[in-house]
Amino acid sequence: MRENRSKVLVTGANGFIGRELCRQLSAAGHSLIRLTRKPATSPGKEPFGTPDFCGDIRDRDLLIRAMEGVGVVFHLAGIAHVDNLDQAELRSVSVAGTSAVAAAAVTAGVERVVFFSSSLAAAAELSAPEATVYGQAKYLAEQCLLEAAATGKLKVAILRPVNVYGPGMKGNIAALIRLIRRHRLPPLPKLKTRYSLVGLEDLCRAAILAADSECCDNPTWTVTDGLDYGLNQIEAAIYQALGRPLPGWHCPRPVFLAAALAAGVSNRLPGVRGSFGLRTYRNLTRDSVFNNSAICEALDFRPRQTFYTALPGLINVK
Repeated sequence: MRENRSKVLVTGANGFIGRELCRQLSAAGHSLIRLTRKPATSPGKEPFGTPDFCGDIRDRDLLIRAMEGVGVVFHLAGIAHVDNLDQAELRSVSVAGTSAVAAAAVTAGVERVVFFSSSLAAAAELSAPEATVYGQAKYLAEQCLLEAAATGKLKVAILRPVNVYGPGMKGNIAALIRLIRRHRLPPLPKLKTRYSLVGLEDLCRAAILAADSECCDNPTWTVTDGLDYGLNQIEAAIYQALGRPLPGWHCPRPVFLAAALAAGVSNRLPGVRGSFGLRTYRNLTRDSVFNNSAICEALDFRPRQTFYTALPGLINVK
């Protein structure tokens, strides 16, 4: 990264992606400023110690102080779609928070903001029926940054990662690993569902490449590891990584749907909290395939991981 971009700010620095990004930036010798929503609970155990700034991402004054002398902001702070918080708060944090980041970056003289959006924003951009509230919020957040960039006072790079795998991951694949490991999921139906995924380390490398790129103005890039994964192939790989034989039968799809519905009902009972339900069923049975050729061509991005090579390190996800 260029000298005038050597001091960087990472918002959401203590999150799943933020920690790995901070590790890579620190290893590359960058002067690292970290912003988190809350102070570290055990600073002595944190890899980077106490965060430099803590507070609400919608606090513009806080952001301006955090951005003093910063050349690049990596903006990750937000509410993950797996957190199941209310829609109003999701929109406020994602959209108003990103708007505050954009305004503060212009005021502080930041050169570039690299925004971690989501592949789910693509459906919102097209007003597709499958667009989710989370995807809509991410798309609106993208527009906040692009409007700031249109003034000529800020450059942006928007990354739309697909489902990210890595130690500490959450979401459908993590739930699949956990449920299979605990013998709490029947063999999946025979499905043709295809997925795109991306490794945590590769995603952070892509972000650092985007921060230093001058190939085009304010680009939006989808980030994947370049493979399409079949759901039944993922299931088989998980069984193999766990050292267990794959069952020789498939659960009938109507039975699997009924199990998801029943689990969703039980999850609403007091004291019951499960990860399997109707939403999981829908996500597992719906294609989610994306193309990463644009970022590969523009940034010479070459993924180094696949889900299969990373899987041995993922099977202990709690």
